[in-house]
Order: sequence, then C-alpha cells, then structure tokens
Amino acid sequence: MNLNYSKQKVLLLLMVFCFMLFSLPSISASDDSDYIVQNLEVKDIPNDDGTGLVLSWKPLPKEKRIIEYRVYRGVTPDTLFFIGRIDVNVKTGVSGDVMYFYDNNFNYFADIRAPGKLKKEKQQPADSPLYRRFPRDLSITGPQLENYDVLGIIPEKDFYFKNVKTKIVEDADTTVYAGLHLRNFSQLAKKLIPDHEYYYTVLAVTESRSYKPYAEPVMGIPRDNAPEKITDFYPVFVKDINRLQFEWSLPFIKSDINLHSVYMLAKKDVKKFEEYVAEQKEIELNDIAVKEDTTIAKKTATIKNPAVLVFRRKSANPYISMKTGYADIVDGKIVNEEFGIDADVDAANINDYYFVFSLRDYFGYETFSDLKEIRVIDSSELPQVPPFTVMDRKNDKGDYNSVMWGKPVVYLTNSNYLNEKKTKILINYDWVTNNNYKIRNIYFTVFDENGNKIARINEYYQDKKIKVKLPKGKNGFQTLTVEMSFKCDKPLEDDYIFVQKLFYNEQSKSLKPEKAITLKNDDITRFSYYIYKRNLTDARYRLSKKLAGTQRELDDNISFTYSHYKLVKKFDAKKQLLLVDPGFSIIRDYEKDTMVRTSLYPSEIQKTIDSYEKEIVNYQAKIDSATTDEEKKSYEEALEFYQNQVTILKENPILKEADSFTNNKKRLKFLQKARRKAKRSFEYKIVMSNGEGIFTETNVYKDENGNDHFEPVPNWFDKTEIPTLLATLIFGSMVFIMINKAKKGHDLYIRPIAGIEEIDNAIGRATEMGRPILFVPGLSGISDIATLAGLAILGRVAKKAAEYDTKILIPVRDYIVLPIAQEIVKEAHYEAGRPDTYDKRSVFFITTAQFAFVAGVNGVMIREKTATNFYMGMFYAESLIMTETGSITGAIQIAGTDAVTQIPFFITTCDYTLIGEELYAASAYLAREPLMLGTLKAQDYTKFLILLFIIAGSVLSTLHLTFLINAFPEK
Repeated sequence: MNLNYSKQKVLLLLMVFCFMLFSLPSISASDDSDYIVQNLEVKDIPNDDGTGLVLSWKPLPKEKRIIEYRVYRGVTPDTLFFIGRIDVNVKTGVSGDVMYFYDNNFNYFADIRAPGKLKKEKQQPADSPLYRRFPRDLSITGPQLENYDVLGIIPEKDFYFKNVKTKIVEDADTTVYAGLHLRNFSQLAKKLIPDHEYYYTVLAVTESRSYKPYAEPVMGIPRDNAPEKITDFYPVFVKDINRLQFEWSLPFIKSDINLHSVYMLAKKDVKKFEEYVAEQKEIELNDIAVKEDTTIAKKTATIKNPAVLVFRRKSANPYISMKTGYADIVDGKIVNEEFGIDADVDAANINDYYFVFSLRDYFGYETFSDLKEIRVIDSSELPQVPPFTVMDRKNDKGDYNSVMWGKPVVYLTNSNYLNEKKTKILINYDWVTNNNYKIRNIYFTVFDENGNKIARINEYYQDKKIKVKLPKGKNGFQTLTVEMSFKCDKPLEDDYIFVQKLFYNEQSKSLKPEKAITLKNDDITRFSYYIYKRNLTDARYRLSKKLAGTQRELDDNISFTYSHYKLVKKFDAKKQLLLVDPGFSIIRDYEKDTMVRTSLYPSEIQKTIDSYEKEIVNYQAKIDSATTDEEKKSYEEALEFYQNQVTILKENPILKEADSFTNNKKRLKFLQKARRKAKRSFEYKIVMSNGEGIFTETNVYKDENGNDHFEPVPNWFDKTEIPTLLATLIFGSMVFIMINKAKKGHDLYIRPIAGIEEIDNAIGRATEMGRPILFVPGLSGISDIATLAGLAILGRVAKKAAEYDTKILIPVRDYIVLPIAQEIVKEAHYEAGRPDTYDKRSVFFITTAQFAFVAGVNGVMIREKTATNFYMGMFYAESLIMTETGSITGAIQIAGTDAVTQIPFFITTCDYTLIGEELYAASAYLAREPLMLGTLKAQDYTKFLILLFIIAGSVLSTLHLTFLINAFPEK
C-alpha cells in the first residue's frame, strides 16, 4: 500500500472518527441515564371538580443544561401524547427542589394545524410510547373522544351553514347530529374526566436540543372533591329593617359549584354540627375508597344537619359569581320560594346563633366555612349608593356599555419639595368623573397644622399638579390639610368638599398623602363598588368588575359572540366528521327559568315535542302511583319541566316567527340575529360594600323608557376626532390650492437652504480637483421617508455630476435600495445627455452590517480621495465615524437627516447640514415640481395656523378660558 504521509494522516483521522461514531450510542446510553427525571408523581388536585391532576418531579441539576421539560399523557402507558412543556432558563436552572405541572381545565386537543398522521416524538426509538399531538386523522383521534370531555369552538357560520345532517342509531333510536369537519372548528379543547385513569411521563431536553430518555409512566386518577373552604365570610344583621346580609369571597380553585348557602346554627348545637360536618367528610372519603375498592361498603348519612338554611343561591361561574346576598325577615320567617326556604328567625335573639357559609357542588359534596358571630348594625351604617345610569358608550365600535354613577372625585397622589429651604412644594393629584359631569375648575385650599390657610389654587386646566408656596421661616411642615372642590357643568352642593391630609414621611423626607379621602366626614375609600350584570341568556347575575370607592365609571367590554361551544363525543371516521348536538340556545325564559332552545333542522323540532309529550303522559302516571311525598314531588318537578319545554317550543314568539320562514337558511339567519342580541343585551345593578357584609344593593337600572337591557351599537363616526377631520380638510384644501397655483406658474417662495445652495459649488470643486464625489443615501430601507428624500436629492446631484463628467460613488447598505439608486443615477445621466458616462458599478452594495458598512465607506473615502461627501437619509450611531473620516480627508461635506440624535454630530463635523424637515424640503427646492412645491407651501401655511392656535390657546388659558384647549382631543 503505497500512500504518502498526508493520505496516511487523513486515513488515520477517518478511522478515529468511525470509532467514535460507533461507540457514541453506548456512551450516550450510559450518560443519558443521568438525564431521566426522578421522583415523578401524579396526584389529584384537591377541592376541584374532578378534572385536574398535578405532576411533580425533581428537576435535574443546572449542570445538565436543561432548557425544557416535556409532558406526555395517555390512557394507557404504551401510547402517550405530548400535552405541554415547562421552559427552563439554562443559565440559572430551577431554583426549587420540586417542579409542578397542572393538568386541569380545558387545554389543546386538535385543530386544522395538527399533523396529518400519527408521528413519533423526535429522537425516540421504535419501541417508544411517546407521540406528538393528536393527528387530524379521525380514525386515530376519534376514539380518544371517549377518554376526555372535548369542547369544540365552532364559528357561527360553520355551525349554521356548513354542517352535515348525520343520523346514528343508538339504543334502537335514531339520533340526529350535526357533522362538521375539523376545519370547521376554530379549536378543540379537552379536559380530564373524573374517575378515569391517565398515565403521564416527563422527559428533559438539553441545550443542544437532545431529547433525553423519558421517566417511567405514572398513573393518576382525578377525583371530584368538596369545594374549597371559604375563609372570608361576613354575616350582618340590620336590626331596624330586619335584614340578614352576607358577603363572602370566591374560591381560588375552580370547582363545579352548584349552590351558595348560608345556615343559622344555635350555639347550643355546635358540637352536633361538628359531628355532622365530620360525617360528611367521611362520606366523601368513603365514596373515593369505594371507587378504588368495590369491596368497601358505601357509607350513608346518619346525622341530620342541625343548622337551619336561611339563604341559598345557584352559582354561576365560580370566578364571576356574586359575592353578596341578603334575606329579609318577614313576621319572624325567611321565605324563599325558589329553594323552598321557610325558616323561623328570632331576630330578638339573633346573637344566640352562629352563621356558616357553604359551597355545594353538583355531586352533593358540601364545604362549610368557620362559624361566625353575626354583627348587628343599624341601617344608618349602610352606604348610600349614588344614582347610576347605563348607556351605550359613544364613539366606539359597539363593544362597550358605560355604567356611570356619582359625582366627580379628586384626591392627592404624591408630593415633594422643590427647594432645599422647603418653601415650595409640588403636589400631584388625580381626578375621576363620568360623562354626566364635566369638570370646569378644581379648587385646592391648603391649611397648616393649626388650620391657617396657606394658599388657594384654582386649577382651571387640570394638569394633575399644583405648586404651593409655603411660609418662610419654617423648615418644613409635619402636616398639611388640603380641601378640594369642583365647579362643573352641573351645580354641586356647597358641602361637596374632599379633605385629604399630607403627613411627613421620614423615609422619603417629604409629605405623603394619607389613604383616607373624606367627603362629608365619611371616608370614601372604605367602600367598593361591585358591578353586577346579566344578559338575556344568563340564569344568574355575574360580577363584571370590582372598583375602588374613588371610581365613578366603568366601560364594560361587551364582546361579539361569533362562536358556538359544543361538547364533542361522536365521530364518523369514514366521512372524517366530528358530530355535535344540532340544538342551540337563543334566549332565557325567565318566567319558566329555562333556556329557549331549537334545532338546526326544523324536522327535528316536532320530534322533540312528541318525545316531551310522551314524557308528560309518563310522569302523570308516575305521580298517580307515587307512594311517598318526596317521590311525588320529584315527579311533579319533572312533569313541570317537560310541560314548560313543550309550551316554549310551541308558543315562544321568537320560535314562532322563525317557523314562519320556509327557507331554513333565512330561518337560521333570523335565529342567529336573535341569539346575538340576547348575548349582548345586559342589565346592571350596583352593590356598594365595605367588603365585610355592610353593603347596599340597588335595583336593576331602567332608563326613562323603561328599558333595562342595553346592547352596545357600533357608531359610524368618532365625534371626538372631528378636530382631526377639520384639520385634514383644511390641510387638503391648502395642498389643492397651492398645487394649482404652482401649476399656473406662480412663483412660490421657498427660503434658501445653504446646504442645497452649495451643492453646485461642491460638485464643481470635485470637478476642478479631478476627484470623485461620495453620496451615502442613509442606512435605512426604502420604506423610510428619509431614504426617499435622500434619493430625490441623489437624482439632482447625479445629474449635475454627469454634466460635469465627474465620477460619483454611491455605497448602499440595503439591497432593495440598490437597484432603485442605480435607476436614479442612470436616469440622471440620460437627462444630462451623457448616457455613455453611466457606470453601473458606481452604485454598489457593501453589507447590511451597520459598522462593517461604515468601515467600507471610510475605506472608499481614503482610497478614492473623494473631494465632496453627501450624507442624505437616516443615520444612526455610525454617523460621527463617517463624517470624522471625511473631515480628515479634507472633503467638503453636506449632510441631511431627520434623526434628532445624529444632527449634532453632523453640525459639528460637516460644512453644511440640512436639519430635520429641510431634508424633505430640499427635493421640492431642487425639482421645483408643482406637486412637491405646492405640498411644501401647504405644510408651511398649516404650521403657521397651528402656531396661531398655540398662541391663542396660551393667551386664553392664561385668562382662565379653556374652551379652545378643550375643543381638541387629549390624545
């Protein structure tokens, strides 16, 4: 084998590389065991609705350079799909000893962007159970529907008009579904099902994007538990009006809460109640034990609740439910027809009872708060809710209702001394109002510790700060008292005065405002406002917003409802269809306390009526044969439900009008419009509370016409932008007039610009010296206005250089600017009658890197010994480097830019500088084209008009006349 030394060396390297390549898997296998996640556990989330599990594991050390942990889940350990990840800062790692991943609520299941086929996770061996997300193929994804609650979000148009009527035989009955393709869903989300087994694993991904081995799959079962215990519960008895009032906090952990209840417990029965609560907990734990081991006997209740139910309300969403409730005592009884409450209450001995709040879920599990003593007050201690109004917010897109209440509020926010002698102080303030009150003036009166008046200030223009001169001879005050009042477009009471104190703060060495803001000896910060709302489909009120006592307005966002939410349980793999219930809700019938529902398919409505009528006959027979009162009552409730449903389907005015359409498409469009209106029409009421049960609740607001539901309507015009419209029209008119004047040959004067006047001399100097010209059209792209202005000047410079037969060099940073600059220079040579002198290489690209480009330009200056340098366009931190080099070479330099930060450098190092708008004016100055010239003159006249308004506004505001300032929009 006759090989020279170099070939032997290459062969040796190849042999070493092959050895390392073949040994890499074994090395990796031994090392990768250190990357397997340890201590992986799956536990049930307590106090939830049985749809949540929490994973925990020990994070790998920072030295492992982990960038993320990927989580996989499945219903069997041999098929696990990716569901989420936790990103990790590779530099700091994880600070704690345990990492958590919560699998609860609805999360991503599938959509049109899902992979088409089932795919293994990256870098996984053939026997790995890990897969990427569920694919679009329903033959694979469809069977998973039974393992989860899958919620489909369907755009309205797709649900109404792109469905496929599908029939499936189920239990000898034919059920009709609406079939939809995956593309008809904007999203499919899933959550766990209670009491189902789920398997999880976690793998780590390193900084090099290496997917390490997964942990051994661990099984978890979500269980329904009693709701979370409420810690904040406040019972109050208003003795002079015989009213029980209750306020509570909302749970942190989401649960399937069905009822909010309040019980009254005689103090002598506390022990019996504790035994009852303990047994209820035992029953809950026993239910779980029975599910895990069917041989365990099911426990039944033996102790009756000794507490008396005095208040109950059905819950809405646990995050937005009402937080307050009350019960009136009439003739010693609390009567609530909805829940059949008929409790005896001895108001005279109300202190002999404890009160307890409970949350009950749909499984019947109930959680109780601690026992609370009731607070007895008089109605004079209740807050007085100011009158409020509701209206569609003006000048919007139809997405807000405005809720307004009360009169304006002003309060201090901060203060600090303006000099070392502490004789001047700047006090910052803020104010809130609503559209019912327009503020004209705010008056501030400042007093010292002894009540002596120091200053009175009239804030006719509210800039949120006042300056106060303090008496000399005293090195600061310990306390200042500020009284604040208003002058509005509507009269206010003489005693409508806010008082707030400033106290010296040792830490900041200045006066700081106290939190209390007093109005008529009452601190308005003690109370908050709960804004409750309900639309025409809601069964209960829900909390829209909680606002501080200083607030006076809420712009309530009313979103447009363009989707239907449907549980997806069935599928058709052959047709690749997901099947959903074709029924949908339109509006709530509050008299019958049920939703008005119909179907996509009119033929199904009569079938529904027939089935309900059969149930009516069935339950009538059951009532006659009932053996107990409790059994009879349950049958009567079911009978009433079916009777109400039949009545609604036959007599509801919306459904009757919809049935008059022979064309189903028109029928669905009518129902779509009715549903949208119901979803977006809200009624409002306000509760003013101190957060501890002392509150006052208003009635639902009704306008002068008796309307109590308000739907925001889109406005064609935003009237606050009328000044902008007028300014646009004025400027447009001036442009039109000036362009016409320029076209007719009028000599429109433009102030001479020194830098432009010297262009000819600078080019002539380069010609005399026999040296080239350098033109840099900025470093920005073609979308920048400064670049366009620079290229316009380039045309004039290139034409003059062509006339003088002077070489011009144009280095370019942007590759889009390059061909444009080449065309401009080429056209300039043709206009000068010297096409033969055009050299395409005179316009050249250097690089897109900022400082590398500058280095290239500097090299051109030095090598070519340019006599004249032009810098026209947008420049950044590199400007001084270029112009300093040009100055050293002795070239004449003319620059122009609108970059404020670079203008000082150009002024310092260049002979002439076009400052800001002079760069834009230069093109009009050089070209003298009517379009450019007229526009420039129109701008000048508009600026003059703006200046007049500024002067007039300053003079008028000095005279306390602010109408001109207020006529313009604030932003």
